[in-house]
Amino acid sequence: MKLQVIVKNSGKAAGAITTIEAIVGMGDTPLSLLERVASMTNTLCFPDQTLRFNGKDLLGSTRLSAYGVKDGDVLEFAYQASDDTLVKQLSELLGDKALSTEELGLLYVHRHSVPVEDALKAVGHAKGKLQHFLAEQKCFSLAGSLVKVAQVQQPPQALTSPPSLIYVKVDVEIHVPGKEPERQSDNDDDVDTLRLQASETVANAKEIIAAFEQMPFADRDLVLDGQKLEDHISLHDAGVKNGDRLMMVVRASASSLASQLEGLLWERVGLSPNELSLHYCQRFGTPISNALRTLGLHSNVRRFLEAQPQFSIAGGCVTLVNGPKLTTPQPREDKRQGDRLATIAESLAGVQTPLEGDRKINHTDKGKWNQKITVGPPPGLE
Repeated sequence: MKLQVIVKNSGKAAGAITTIEAIVGMGDTPLSLLERVASMTNTLCFPDQTLRFNGKDLLGSTRLSAYGVKDGDVLEFAYQASDDTLVKQLSELLGDKALSTEELGLLYVHRHSVPVEDALKAVGHAKGKLQHFLAEQKCFSLAGSLVKVAQVQQPPQALTSPPSLIYVKVDVEIHVPGKEPERQSDNDDDVDTLRLQASETVANAKEIIAAFEQMPFADRDLVLDGQKLEDHISLHDAGVKNGDRLMMVVRASASSLASQLEGLLWERVGLSPNELSLHYCQRFGTPISNALRTLGLHSNVRRFLEAQPQFSIAGGCVTLVNGPKLTTPQPREDKRQGDRLATIAESLAGVQTPLEGDRKINHTDKGKWNQKITVGPPPGLE
């Protein structure tokens, strides 16, 4: 279904409000839509984001349809971009090192998936020049093309502030209908250690963990000591500390995978199974064969599509049964062959008498020709 999403910056550098169109599937959730809109608007670098419908914040991994969202509805996506947020992100990337502005810009896009020029424009710096922005901030020291964090005397209370980075161990437990829950790691040596921002929301932390673990299913919870963490609070406020062990519980199903594929086809009308697999990997960060194996299914995507009633496969092209249809033009080769046959038929139709000799040509009422050839001895040898 198609939705209209109003995008606005609630920070002090709020710019013009824009509206974009987003196409979602039946299995999409507020979190998956939030991530998609943030990616489309290059605002992934600003963690304070909300999605609203009819004045109500949409949270968690519940399907959008459960909130009454239907085709043609208008939602609001709000994010908060500010100089303070950008300064903090750049300071963390620099640490105690001196880097060129070019290196700093590359580190920023690697960490936050957004070019630093776009982040600068979002906070009101229209020209998007990183060096100009750094020169305006007292906390940075510039020497030629190199920049570092200036040594500023911290107030006493800063000594007791929580660390900005925390290292946590993450288990992943997968729940598939009809199967026993399965953990990806069986012992401590196999458990992954991740570095996260303490200020990161639980919702964003789940997205980071899912991307790291290549787990494309959006219905998931983050659990600490048996307690589910709320999506809208930060890891620090949720009590997550350096060295803690988290559990991400993922609910995977064939219907959710089918909904993800359905959303891709709504955007592109029709694709071959291989093209659909490539788009899935690009959108969700993992090959579709991995998602199928997680469900305990054969890794052949065509076999999966044939088992789902909402998909139709004809001539190597996958479309939606109740979705937009492809218009297939007449193949050029068939047209050329038809033209050649018509030309031959017109030429033959101009012959009025049989050929001389023993070769005889008989006309038929359908324009076809039957040719009879009689072979005899050469003249003079009869």
